[in-house]
Amino acid sequence: MSTRKDSEFVKRIYIKNDKGQTIIGILERKSPNKSTKGTKVGIICHGAQAHKNFSFQPELAKKLPFDSYRFDFRGSGESDFISIDYGNVKNEIEDIDTVVKYLEREYGYQLYAIISHSLGNISSYQYATNVNRNVPHLVAISARYHFNILLKFYPKEYMKKFKNDGFKVDEHKFDGQIKRIITTYDSFLKFISTDMSFVHNLPESTSVFITHGSDDEFTSPDNAATFYNIIPNNTLKIIMGANHAYTNHSNELISSITEYFSNEFQSKRFFERNRFMSRIPKYLDVDGVTNFRDLGGYPCNISGRNLKQRYVRKRFIFRSGDLTRITEKGINTLRLLNLHVVFDFRSNIEVQTIGFVDIPGVNRIHVPVFKDADSREALFEKWSLYDQDYGHSKAYMIMLDEGRSAYKAVFQHILKHPKKPFIIQCTAGKDGNDIFCMLVLKLCGVNDDIIAREYEITDRNSQNEVVIKDYYEICKGFFTMDQIRRMMGAKYESMILTLHEFVNIYGDVENYLNKYLEFTQQEINQIKNNIITEITDFPSKGNNDLYFKSYL
Repeated sequence: MSTRKDSEFVKRIYIKNDKGQTIIGILERKSPNKSTKGTKVGIICHGAQAHKNFSFQPELAKKLPFDSYRFDFRGSGESDFISIDYGNVKNEIEDIDTVVKYLEREYGYQLYAIISHSLGNISSYQYATNVNRNVPHLVAISARYHFNILLKFYPKEYMKKFKNDGFKVDEHKFDGQIKRIITTYDSFLKFISTDMSFVHNLPESTSVFITHGSDDEFTSPDNAATFYNIIPNNTLKIIMGANHAYTNHSNELISSITEYFSNEFQSKRFFERNRFMSRIPKYLDVDGVTNFRDLGGYPCNISGRNLKQRYVRKRFIFRSGDLTRITEKGINTLRLLNLHVVFDFRSNIEVQTIGFVDIPGVNRIHVPVFKDADSREALFEKWSLYDQDYGHSKAYMIMLDEGRSAYKAVFQHILKHPKKPFIIQCTAGKDGNDIFCMLVLKLCGVNDDIIAREYEITDRNSQNEVVIKDYYEICKGFFTMDQIRRMMGAKYESMILTLHEFVNIYGDVENYLNKYLEFTQQEINQIKNNIITEITDFPSKGNNDLYFKSYL
């Protein structure tokens, strides 16, 4: 086992803000030789009268499964010293924004998480709620909701003198230096009147991990309970016996945070959280069909923070595996869903080998996403990419090029027939489907983390032995059964890499639709308008029995 060298993994970074002040922090990398372009980064924010190396923060940075940057807010630690009011949230929000923009600009990082302790949470909550930027995850450690209760920590005589003097001076020590923070009485009154109720406006796309010590001597656990009850998308963890600084419980705190960020936890949590959209199941039981689900219900981030939250429209775009084994019961389900159009992304070879089914009242439109006119071997060479490291992303880049006419046909349907829900199908319900769904969700402003988790749901359904045998028959002699099983995978990391490659090659989805699929900007705007909705309520009438049926 190699010994960690700080010179390889840890780098001190000095960042100038627009006022010429220097913010000093430490970049902690997981793989120093790997490019940072498009990779995840978390930033770690300290609390009042603290600094970047306070308590558990250095060890947490080492244990996180992604790169991180922990820094000193201005006036704290090593960052430029200025006389500021205690709890100057405006400055700290500016510092967070300065750090995020620097890491994006200079390193190509993609913000993944903001992790904050104590009063650092005020700034991070404000940033995630009000700055028009996607923040996939917040970790709120020992955050305070109720501020007026702070008065109980100050004796009456102290407050009387504070009021008469008009200011107070706090001193704290960092690396042998004494730093003095001057706080005016008026700003203190404003600070203890802080209203945290704005957190109910956090976008649903931001997942919050709330953690608190049961024996917190400064901020009682009922603050965590209040956040838990009003934040739309969160997980709560109380660490028994822990104080405010997690003095004897730092390992437990770090373990709970790293577990939260583990792929296993995030995958399971996403799947469970998105099983229903306003009580309507996403994953439907269509008898005889695998991997059938609704693409709708995910929150969009294309509007400003002051506008009403928007969502990908429900019960409009459905994705599924091969329909050839659908039963009469399954056909009845399609009728209940008002589905009369199926776009079949399968190759000619797949259709010739497996066949297709004529469903009464359903128009099947065959639009293969891989060109396979040359030979079976040429198609199988493309498929072989799925059995290589990072191969899914390579295959998807080919698919984005060769499948233009297929994807254009479906977007034309969205443009011209917004009242006609439809299905996209592949043999296993993946790959061609996955890329189209990525394009739709990305166009709607759904964040990359959600797109990759939605993709990953396929991994729960694609390891179907019937489907695997179908593929084995298609390419008998070219792939083994074990290779096909690996090819059927749909890993979170594969889609994250695909999203990065897509941005590098095409820029954004609007550019792809305009330059490569030849839609005008007016048509693109209409496509988005036909997919995005503000409606989240349960339908007033209709097939309620169907809505409450889920196969998972």
